[in-house]
Amino acid sequence: MRKLLYSLISIGIIIGSYCIFLFNQQNRNFYEKIQAGRNVNYLIVGDSIGRSSGASSDENKWFQLMEDYFSYHYNSKLKRHLVVQSGATAFEGLYKLKNQDIQQMDLIFIVFGENDRKYMNAEEFYFFYHSLLEELLLLNPNAELITITESSLDNHEFISVIQELSKKFYATNIDMRIPFQHSGLSNNQLTNDLVHPNDLGYTLYAKEITEIIEKAISTNKKVLSPTIPAEEMNVLSMFTKKKVTYLDHSFTKDEAYYTTNEMAAKIEFEFKGAFLGVNVIRSPQGGMMDVFIDEEYVTTISTWWPFAKNRSLYVASGLSKGDHTVTFQVSSKKSKYNVSDKNIIQLSSIIVNKEDS
Repeated sequence: MRKLLYSLISIGIIIGSYCIFLFNQQNRNFYEKIQAGRNVNYLIVGDSIGRSSGASSDENKWFQLMEDYFSYHYNSKLKRHLVVQSGATAFEGLYKLKNQDIQQMDLIFIVFGENDRKYMNAEEFYFFYHSLLEELLLLNPNAELITITESSLDNHEFISVIQELSKKFYATNIDMRIPFQHSGLSNNQLTNDLVHPNDLGYTLYAKEITEIIEKAISTNKKVLSPTIPAEEMNVLSMFTKKKVTYLDHSFTKDEAYYTTNEMAAKIEFEFKGAFLGVNVIRSPQGGMMDVFIDEEYVTTISTWWPFAKNRSLYVASGLSKGDHTVTFQVSSKKSKYNVSDKNIIQLSSIIVNKEDS
């Protein structure tokens, strides 16, 4: 009987030790996983550079080059997950992220800034970039965060925002302007259009990333998480509002979208909250629309794109508290890229941060 008891205890200890071993294996940080040759889940949230637009083939994209490097040197397979969109801002990245089911990641790249500077100021960029990092942290508390300062970004206020928030969230910031400058090559030699890197430019991206990760591995770097309690994080709410309060007769409803091709046609929504976005279809025949909030002109949005694509576009932020009315009016202007005889607007809903209907 005693021998049986000892045997059961021994088996329990072995099983318990094995469970602890598995737990530790599963909870290795990103750098330990790479070094041990384990599989890694990683996510890229970003714009066209995040998706390697400009590379001549899949094999020359910066993330493919990175995956190949760690597969060859460590026998570690990096499984890629993408929340990317050409022309996207941190606002659109956050909205897309909130509407996707993202599993636990070991590593996350954040690639924004170049487009954001065209549509918002540095304070607004800080707000949405901060909100994006908070969202990522809550979804993936153990992930290593790497923020990318894009090689083409020349707005120093936006660069400072990325650097400041990287420190606040214990993210590793990689400034891609530096390897471009140190290469001794011109932007004409490293890019296709002075913005999007070519194959040589993306090789510099991959080289810089792998070198920084290699250094972290060699120094036994630990993944750090911000000390901000989860309950104190003011995670941004984003609601989709479809209810229209005014619709010009020229608009037709086709599935989820209101569509018109008539100049000066209007569509209106009422909303609450400090920011506003809009869901549209951008296409080769996409027109432009003037945006008025509370009867004051705010901006003009182009819905032209080389192929049809659902997009969630930033409109405005920093609005006063209380009720607002937004009017989208088909503009008399036309994108220089739209060579068709049409000026089509396709709009489904607005994006707000207060659920009021």
